[in-house]
Amino acid sequence: MSNTTTPAVEMQDVTRTFGAGNDLTLAVDHLTLSVPRGSVYGLLGANGAGKTTSIRMMVSHLKPDSGEVRVLGEKPADYTTDTRRRIAYISENMQIPKWMSMEDAVGFCKPLYPQWNEPLYQELLKTFDLKPSRRYEESSKGQRRAMCIIIALCQEPEVLIMDEPASGLDTLARRHFLKELLKVTCDENKTVLFSSHILGDIERTVDRVAILMRGRMVLEGELDTLKERVRRITFRNLTGTPTLEPAAYRLNALRNIRDSGSLQWVVTDFEEEKLIRLRESLPDSVAVEVEGFNLEELFMESIESSRDGEDGR
Repeated sequence: MSNTTTPAVEMQDVTRTFGAGNDLTLAVDHLTLSVPRGSVYGLLGANGAGKTTSIRMMVSHLKPDSGEVRVLGEKPADYTTDTRRRIAYISENMQIPKWMSMEDAVGFCKPLYPQWNEPLYQELLKTFDLKPSRRYEESSKGQRRAMCIIIALCQEPEVLIMDEPASGLDTLARRHFLKELLKVTCDENKTVLFSSHILGDIERTVDRVAILMRGRMVLEGELDTLKERVRRITFRNLTGTPTLEPAAYRLNALRNIRDSGSLQWVVTDFEEEKLIRLRESLPDSVAVEVEGFNLEELFMESIESSRDGEDGR
């Protein structure tokens, strides 16, 4: 068993490219992240942000060009059989051979996983309303996805890595899946990392998020802390007021948008005390508004701020 003080998943200065010459694509750009054991970690980003490439390196489907990836303290290329049994993976396009039924698939997988949870398997068949004798090719898209999810969950992995796991599930099935995922997260010995474009799913389940853009980390941290620390601050009636640029640097303003008589900041290290001191230096006529963010707003502001920074280079 690996040291429980080491992160469940680590990426240290990882880069991965595809193609060559003029067709070279930088998919992951010097990415560093650390997923604590027992956490639920969400990877966010638009298409092409590097989420799937990062996940595929974690499960040994791809090798990094540079940098280091470790899961449960081991490099993916060096995974032992025991380590592979402790990691479950659901890809966005994961499939079971079309001629297999659920019974067939479980009959194949079950002997490979000594910790297989048979009571959970029977429970999930009922939860997702699956007939174990129905072949994969005869099942709906949602049923096929549920089959893959059930097999991964019943392996009782220490680390569950998923790329768009709810893709293809209808609203009810997605609710069942999230409920089961929350049960997994109650076990402090288990770690979940997943990507999803459904931000509501991530917000309900994760305790830590990483937002990627063009293979780089834009924002990362505990979700509750990010919500507390990232704020939108709007100043109104600024006509004739001295510049606030120095204060923007002190408050770590990501965006600095000026309109006629107003100024809007997004700050990543909000402290009420700093804002109070700034307010005291402003004329009484200046109005100051402070707003928080939900996860979707955090995501959009982080992406827009990063684009602004690139445009300014």
